[in-house]
This record gives sequence, C-alpha cells and structure tokens, in this order.
Amino acid sequence: MSDPVTFINAIDVDPSKQQELIDILNEGTEQVIGKRPGFISVTILASADKSRVVNIARWESADDVIATQADPTAAEYAKRTAAIAQADPRLYTIVGQFFGRAER
Repeated sequence: MSDPVTFINAIDVDPSKQQELIDILNEGTEQVIGKRPGFISVTILASADKSRVVNIARWESADDVIATQADPTAAEYAKRTAAIAQADPRLYTIVGQFFGRAER
C-alpha cells in the first residue's frame, strides 16, 4: 500500500460566485467524492476576500485520486466548477508536519 496523498485544489473565483462554488464543492463531496474508494477526508477553505476557495482532500493513494478524476459523475462537478472559476489542482505528499501542544 502506498502512502496517503493530499489533493489540493486552489480555485480562483469572482467574489460574487464564491458561495455558489462552495455549494458545488460541498454537494460533490457529499454525493460522490466522500463515497469513493480511498477517500479519507476533505477540508474546504474560503478566503476572507471571497476570491479563492481551497479544497484539501486526503486520499489513501494517488491511484484513488486518478480513479476518482476518471469517474464521469465526479467529472461533472469539475465541469460545474470550471464554468464559474479557475482551478489549479495538484497532488502533494507530506514532507513535514508539526503540531501544537493541544494536538499531542
């Protein structure tokens, strides 16, 4: 088994469309992404100036991400996102991690 990976999608959006984008991401996670094999978790962050949303998804492997991207149902959510925003998706591996006192 490979190490878990993190899929981060930094999405630039017109501030007037930020909530619509958040709704698409939440719906896609609840309806499709969260049910896919290898899914661990998703965190969705919205910038205070409403111009960006960051989707951080943890997966068991890069193969799980690739399989999800190939799923036609998941691809529909990517198309809906692309219609209102500019996404910059990338895969990452953890190379350092530090915790504060409360996390110990």
